Amino acid sequence: MPLSFLPDYRVIVLGVLAVLAIGLCGSSLMAQTTPDATVNVGNVKRVSLTGRAELWSASPESQLADAIAGEYKPLAAAEVNQGISGHAFWVRTRLVNPSDMAREWVLVHETSYLDHLEIYYRSAEEDRFLHRALTDRAPFDARPVNYRTLAFSGRVPANSQTELYIKAWYEKPDSVSLQFSLYEQAHFNVVRARENLIFGAYYGALGVMILISLMIGLLLRRLSVLSYAALLLATGTMWLLLNGYGFQYLWASLPYWQNEGFHIVYLGFALFAFEFSKHFLGTAKRFPRGHKVLLLLQVLCILGVGLRLLGWYGPILHLSFALLAAVAILLPVLSAMAWWQGLRYARWYFLAWLIYSFSLLIVLTSAYWSVMPWGMQWLTVLQVGSLLETVCLAVALTERLLNLETERRHALNLAQQDPLTGLGNRRLLQLEYERFRHRHSTDGKHLFLIMIDLDHFKQINDRYGHDAGDKVLKEVARLLRQHSRDTDVCIRYGGEEFALLIKADSIDMATVVAERIREEFAQHPTIYRGQPIIHTLSCGITAVQRHGESMSVTDMMKHADQALYEGKAAGRNCTVVARDNEWTRPTATPVRP
Repeated sequence: MPLSFLPDYRVIVLGVLAVLAIGLCGSSLMAQTTPDATVNVGNVKRVSLTGRAELWSASPESQLADAIAGEYKPLAAAEVNQGISGHAFWVRTRLVNPSDMAREWVLVHETSYLDHLEIYYRSAEEDRFLHRALTDRAPFDARPVNYRTLAFSGRVPANSQTELYIKAWYEKPDSVSLQFSLYEQAHFNVVRARENLIFGAYYGALGVMILISLMIGLLLRRLSVLSYAALLLATGTMWLLLNGYGFQYLWASLPYWQNEGFHIVYLGFALFAFEFSKHFLGTAKRFPRGHKVLLLLQVLCILGVGLRLLGWYGPILHLSFALLAAVAILLPVLSAMAWWQGLRYARWYFLAWLIYSFSLLIVLTSAYWSVMPWGMQWLTVLQVGSLLETVCLAVALTERLLNLETERRHALNLAQQDPLTGLGNRRLLQLEYERFRHRHSTDGKHLFLIMIDLDHFKQINDRYGHDAGDKVLKEVARLLRQHSRDTDVCIRYGGEEFALLIKADSIDMATVVAERIREEFAQHPTIYRGQPIIHTLSCGITAVQRHGESMSVTDMMKHADQALYEGKAAGRNCTVVARDNEWTRPTATPVRP
């Protein structure tokens, strides 16, 4: 493990502690209540009913008369979370207004997925209870308060009190939270506007990231980026359901989706989380067994979605929770293993899932069992963790794409490089020449090709061995680099043949470059195992442009080879300019030492 693990580890610990602190602070504030079944609405802006109300559990068929005669216990913090239950829960309290002005209040439930909320209330001046039934099984417009969760507004007269009975229940067993808040009407309007601003910014940022990911994925044709976009889309849909904004603004007339879509979206989120992890971590090659496990879990996700659409409820509820738990446990483990194996960008992936999984496991535990002493307030912590996760995943994906681009460029360089000399090969010559033709005539200079061939190179191999021959070839490569500029292209064309593609003002300047290389190579023998290897080379030069037009690569090589052949025929160790070249005389001109 590299030493950089230590600062990364500290960042991870700080991130987890921050998420934990947010949750614990919220639960501590909720627990600071007094065991009194009355709420003073005379001078408060917002108050929780926890610790200020009483609780009675009954069957969904129970009525107000049963609730009045029920055996209640204090609604303490430990009673807020009921886990998965099919019971109806009655909460009663008394709203007291000692002020000289009537107080308008709004009662708000914590979650967006409560099926039914029935309110019974009676002021001191009335002899019977008034009743209002709220449900998310009806279109959103049927709600008395335009709010993302079930809410009800009422009024307590001056110097009076109001009895309040609340019945919360589900048509099918589900996660029950008894977290109710009572707001002063004006303060509720401020809170609602603030929430709309905060959540609007969250969904706006998420939407932008989805669009960017889709465009990048389509342009680059990267499945990892497209699966990330799908994961973000599933994440956004899940939070639209959990926050209630989807029902409020997007599918207000589709109560079926608001009620039946949760488990489908949970399974979709797990499906794309596994898919993204497969591509990002390369599990097929790096973790073959883990890859098979992910595939199996994805099959379960698809099967669960199908069965849920067919009407299955109970088994799919448990399956969706189990698969979300698998996401929370398996993905941090796989990313930590990948990081440990040296996959550097997996550190951000590990951090993302560690932060998110920590809060996700707590939410799942709270939703499934009644062992946590708080309601679903950890959903807020989970959404903060989701935002941090999204940012960390974006960083991880960016680092991965940069790494892939670096690897691609490295592989491309290797494909265009001669392994012995480090010069370019024929492919690079073709590529660089095409680039030159596209940007030709921008600087007023012209391009020339110098073909170089070592004289009697086979004799060097036969006499001194191939290792000596390789050293001579490397010496030629060194000379080419030494006498060329950054804009020139040095090539080992094959065997003992080399090529130099240069820009120069005239054929004479190109000849000077070739002559420098030839003379220095002839004057400085290569020392191999203490023995000097005397050697020479021949050069053939051609201008790439003829009559104002650039030649094809084939014609360019043909003219340079012809000049080189004439130099060999003239006795070697010379430089020859190609015939029919508009930069020199029409006859081959050997330049001798």
